[in-house]
Amino acid sequence: MNAHGDITLFWDGDLLIVKTFGPFNELGLKIIISKIRESILNKGLESWRKMEIWDEETLGSPDVVATGEAVAKWYKDNGCIASAIIVCNSLQEQLVDKITSNNTKSFRDQETAMNWLSLQNT
Repeated sequence: MNAHGDITLFWDGDLLIVKTFGPFNELGLKIIISKIRESILNKGLESWRKMEIWDEETLGSPDVVATGEAVAKWYKDNGCIASAIIVCNSLQEQLVDKITSNNTKSFRDQETAMNWLSLQNT
């Protein structure tokens, strides 16, 4: 099986910014989760925030969605106090709103997401 889906990630202070590209399969998600976890653990922050920027094709199978739910718990357990996910369409928005907790919100634009994240104290 070939991995599908890719990311770029970087830190801006205590804010992890993740840009996603394309639809994800389980192998692709497993690889990117490993990259994200490694980056988080290497940063060594007690608390931090995350912004994901999804492209138009970012989606996944039900198994990928279930894995995403487990990863969200790992983020919270490892210091993530707030996550903003910027989506491109209503399907993505419904997916995010269905599977996320109250420390994660979906947004349609980066400015609104950044404003919300800036109100979340680390």
